[in-house]
Amino acid sequence: MTKTTLLVSILLLSLNSLVEELSGEVVGVADGDTLTLLVNNKQVKIQLAEIDSPEKEQPWGSQAKQALSKKVSRKKITVDVLEIDRYGQVVGRIWLDERDINRELVAEGHAWVYRQYMTDPSILNDEHNARKQQLGLWSLENPVPPWEWRRGARGIIEP
Repeated sequence: MTKTTLLVSILLLSLNSLVEELSGEVVGVADGDTLTLLVNNKQVKIQLAEIDSPEKEQPWGSQAKQALSKKVSRKKITVDVLEIDRYGQVVGRIWLDERDINRELVAEGHAWVYRQYMTDPSILNDEHNARKQQLGLWSLENPVPPWEWRRGARGIIEP
């Protein structure tokens, strides 16, 4: 963890009850559910809440990353901060104007609803519709949820 990341994490953790929203320009997209936001000249890593997209090495991983990148790269977004995770990352819902980007990624078949961390059950309808229409990753023969793939591919145990 870099000094800047550590400082931002400590600041956000100490202000967690006060920080409800962040705004800035997207300066990087790591994968289909993680981006870097430039806020007051500081880079903040953002994990998209309630969704889990395929890992980079997993089938549909590069398409999921491209989908998020196409939507938000170099654009000003707002993040509704839900929490700071155990890695010091901000977890939140991403807004581009009035568009809920987390929901769009699920609706287009680029991510699963991460049921373990879901707070809005209505997002399950978006996943159901994408699945029914075989959009995105649902066009694959046997899509494997990322939490299962991570466990099987690298021996990582999800919390």
